[in-house]
Amino acid sequence: MRLRTKKQQSELTKRRNTGLDDAASKDPGFSCQGHIGKFIGLYLRCELFATHLQHYYQTDKQYKKTRLNTNNLKQALEHFGLYIEKDRLLLLFQGGKGKRGKKSARQLRNGYLHRLSEADRAEIIDKHSTLVVEMKRLLKMRITNSTF
Repeated sequence: MRLRTKKQQSELTKRRNTGLDDAASKDPGFSCQGHIGKFIGLYLRCELFATHLQHYYQTDKQYKKTRLNTNNLKQALEHFGLYIEKDRLLLLFQGGKGKRGKKSARQLRNGYLHRLSEADRAEIIDKHSTLVVEMKRLLKMRITNSTF
């Protein structure tokens, strides 16, 4: 791993946070479609945000770049001094099919967008406020640890 000066670390942190700001602020314009549109728009921003964060981590560790997954994302968050409880992370990004009533935001997004599942639509509406709070919390995180 290449050693950086404090100034280089600071500049890198600034550039990365600019990238996270950009991901968090991009609005696909779906919110005019009610709860479903707001959920989809926020989720897409969270996925972009998480992908950037995971990419930064993999760059620092010189790891092979992989698709977004909860284990790598958890490691990335810890690497940058950011902490989110595992159950909250899974609430947003758990993959697979999931069980009715216990699906993650990712599973709901997939079910609704890929199959137009009415059951997933109903679950999005039922869990809307909880999911929105968690997604907004993630989008507010920024890298403060510049000792990577």
